[in-house]
Amino acid sequence: MKDSRITVMFPINYLRAGGAEQQLLELVRGMDKARFEPLVVSFHPGGIIEPEVRKIPGAELICLNRKGRCDFLVLYKILQLLRQRKVDVVQPFLTPASFFGLLLAILCRTPVKILTERSAQRRKRPGARLYSKALDFLSRFADWAVSNSEAGRKYLIKRHINPSRIKVIHNGLNLSRLSYDKEDVEQVRQKLGVPPEGKVVGVMASLFPVKDHVIFLRAAAIINQTMPHTRFALLGDGPLRSYLENLSQELGLASKVIFFGEQQNVGTYLSTFDMAVLTSRTEGCSNSLLEAMALGKPVVATDVGGIRELVHHGETGLLVPSGNAEAVAGAVLSLIHDPEAARAMGRRAREHVASQFSVEKMVQQYQSLYVETLRQKGRRRELSAG
Repeated sequence: MKDSRITVMFPINYLRAGGAEQQLLELVRGMDKARFEPLVVSFHPGGIIEPEVRKIPGAELICLNRKGRCDFLVLYKILQLLRQRKVDVVQPFLTPASFFGLLLAILCRTPVKILTERSAQRRKRPGARLYSKALDFLSRFADWAVSNSEAGRKYLIKRHINPSRIKVIHNGLNLSRLSYDKEDVEQVRQKLGVPPEGKVVGVMASLFPVKDHVIFLRAAAIINQTMPHTRFALLGDGPLRSYLENLSQELGLASKVIFFGEQQNVGTYLSTFDMAVLTSRTEGCSNSLLEAMALGKPVVATDVGGIRELVHHGETGLLVPSGNAEAVAGAVLSLIHDPEAARAMGRRAREHVASQFSVEKMVQQYQSLYVETLRQKGRRRELSAG
């Protein structure tokens, strides 16, 4: 006999250190376990945040151990879980987990089906386009499509999803994740070889094409010409690491750039930055920008997707065109040359994030969505939004 808690299944590809994965972690961690039973279903094992998910009391993580793209046994495994656990809500994150999760929830007649949109633009890879088109069709059967930005909402409307079934729930920031020790920060700066008068310009993003680290490195080369004491840090990992390391050498930056890879203690590494940069080609609600802003760092970011919902140009940071290394370099140099303005931007950025992007607000919005939708379907009349 199933207890009175709401079972929410979260299918996801990997539990790596990406923005969507971090938001899933915070959502599961923050859910009221007396009322909700979160079930995280990862397609592949490993990932830097997998141990964090496993440690959450009242939550469960099941890995499907998918062997490759042609391993469709995961379909049967998910179907069995949906039936055995009597899942009330399915909310997958990222493709292909979104495609498989939503398809099987429809076939299994799971009461509530939620599509999540973490970006604001289609990916250009052939496989991604195929999944997106399939999701466009499956979305007709979803109860809600949730975007983490207004830009994402507009993107969903362009995909012909009914606007009345779209919700915007911005990312929530867990400030405890940003704790740091000053001595550790100083050790990282020493590792970077920062001169006393030097600055650290950093980017925190997975090393994938959409993040456009090439533009960051080309901007670094321009900055290095006039501010040779500046150091550049890349926090994150991904398939482009070797290519980007080679590019930094070709640009004459080998002694000025360091690749830190994935790190759990992001507060320490972000605190070594004097300013944070994001050069993405598209974004929804960027975790890395929110975290840098929460630490009072002035930011420079490309004006794409939902970025302008976080960064108010000239107030909480600077916005630049996508794909323009000269514009990125110019914005960074303007902040280096005007430290008082940079500090003021950092202070306003910290206040903006604290007031608008709390993890508690995000969790409550999702929980209310689950409860209200179940009530409307008449499945859980005894539930209260509480």
